[in-house]
Amino acid sequence: MPARQDPHHELIGLIRALRRTARRRGALGLHSTPVPQEPPSAPRAEKVATSGPPAQSRPAQSRPAPSRPAQSPEQSRPAQSPAASRPAEPAPAAMSPADDVRARAAACPNLSALRAAVADCTACPLARTRTQTVFSDGDSTCRALFVGEAPGFHEDRQGIPFVGPAGELLTSIVEKGMGLRRDEVGIVNVLKCRPPDNRDPLPEEKRICTEWLDLQIELMDPEVVIALGRHAAGHLLSRDDTMGRMRGKVFERNGRKVVATYHPAFLLRSPHMKKDCWQDIQLAMGLLGLKPRGKQ
Repeated sequence: MPARQDPHHELIGLIRALRRTARRRGALGLHSTPVPQEPPSAPRAEKVATSGPPAQSRPAQSRPAPSRPAQSPEQSRPAQSPAASRPAEPAPAAMSPADDVRARAAACPNLSALRAAVADCTACPLARTRTQTVFSDGDSTCRALFVGEAPGFHEDRQGIPFVGPAGELLTSIVEKGMGLRRDEVGIVNVLKCRPPDNRDPLPEEKRICTEWLDLQIELMDPEVVIALGRHAAGHLLSRDDTMGRMRGKVFERNGRKVVATYHPAFLLRSPHMKKDCWQDIQLAMGLLGLKPRGKQ
């Protein structure tokens, strides 16, 4: 029997014949009918069948940026450091002159350090008019301490309290009346600087300078404090009375006995008041266990 021809080969032969005919018609200016494409060979058709049709190219498109949720005004602000976000701390208030003196006095462990601190004090305007500060005189560990109000002209020049005429009278009271040497008692003033023209101490000046005085009394540690004059007595006793109301009594301040009497400068102007002063001195002597020496 004759061998059967492969249908695929027959199809290919037919397509090739149609192509030749189309080329002839095109050369003669005749319209040609579409010619079917030559089918791929079996192996090529098998490859196409397994890989699938080629993907069509598409123009590149820009992808829209992902949308973000709207932010509140607080979220849109730049981040701040924790220190910047904290509220500003208020500036420390300026230290008052009295507080400054109190702090400086508290740092003094002894009388020598306290004397040096007083010499450098500029807490009030008296520092601009003084010649020097006047700290104390006499025994630094006395049983009796005399406290005046402020240095005078002579004290400002010499740097020692009670060295003028009032000082001579005070020395007589101590030595002839009490039977003690002047260097056996302590002598200080509320103010450590002389007020101009020997005027009375101002309340603010006493308030500032008492910080020095309080520590001075504590370090000297007397048994009895004798306040000389209304300013010193009123300041130590926190009273605004006349001397007539404060004298002749025993008060207590910070655990220490206080006796008030007239200032020697007042006694020089009013000699008839010396008798009252002597009574006050004897009251203080009784607290110390001292006996008067004769009639004064």
